Amino acid sequence: MTRYLSLRVLVIIPTLFATLLIVFLLGYLGPIDPVTILRSQWAAQGVYLNEEEVAELRSQYGLDRPFHVQFGTYMGNLLQGKFGYSFLDAAPIWPRIKRALPVSGQLALGVLVIMAFIGIPLGMIAARFHNTWLDYSIVSGSLFFWSIPPYVLVPVMLIVTVLWLDLMNVPRGWKGPLHPSYFLAAAIISTRSLAGVIRQTRGGILEVMQNDYVRTARAKGLTEVKVMARHVARNALIPVVTSLGLLVDDFMWGAVFLELAFNLPGLGRLFQQGLSGRDFNMINGVVLFTAGMTMALNLIVDLVYPLLDPRVAYD
Repeated sequence: MTRYLSLRVLVIIPTLFATLLIVFLLGYLGPIDPVTILRSQWAAQGVYLNEEEVAELRSQYGLDRPFHVQFGTYMGNLLQGKFGYSFLDAAPIWPRIKRALPVSGQLALGVLVIMAFIGIPLGMIAARFHNTWLDYSIVSGSLFFWSIPPYVLVPVMLIVTVLWLDLMNVPRGWKGPLHPSYFLAAAIISTRSLAGVIRQTRGGILEVMQNDYVRTARAKGLTEVKVMARHVARNALIPVVTSLGLLVDDFMWGAVFLELAFNLPGLGRLFQQGLSGRDFNMINGVVLFTAGMTMALNLIVDLVYPLLDPRVAYD
């Protein structure tokens, strides 16, 4: 186990480095930089910069240096635990990420709960009643919601919950995990991933149910509930658990529009602000932090495998 963990950590480090290198290179090669955005914002306020002042500002931010110099400077600061400062308002990046993390973390936790306690049971029910109206209803319903893009689903759900059912006021801002808007946001984000979990669970269980040891368990007189719980579910859920580990990355990019619509101060909104302002430090910090969380969660998922299937061992 120790050797496996060491090897996985050694793989994570170059992967994070490659991710940061690609994102940094895309920002460097882009046609617009933060100074261009600042210049246009100041011009809207009646403050105009000439070309010399623009060049001086780029020099101040280090944007006129070669790529290897900029990247080396950023990596040096990163190794010291410094995520840098925003190009747009000179505020440090790391405190903003720390403030946004609890919001995105609680939303991600809500999505995982929906996947585990709604998606997996629905997939098991669909497999248990294979080729019946219940199976068709579950699969068709999940695919229906999967096919609706978030920018359509968000306003529709707001109309239903706010105007028709009057369950809440228009959700604006973060009101905590006990507010109805939290459950609405988590449900909307999980719709696309929920269909995948249901189909994976259904397919895995149908495959396992064809094995001889399942028929033997039934022949011994075990109830269907015990057969499903002891012999089918544990062996069928390994690929499902893997997909749950990948939800962090899917959630991050799917939450950008929702956090803007609900005015939630999470990582998705922070990334959108950095992208719209070409704030390279902000973009790099959010992407790096999200990639690190995704890899850490997938490592945890790998460690859970032996609990589901004793045949899996990391020697």
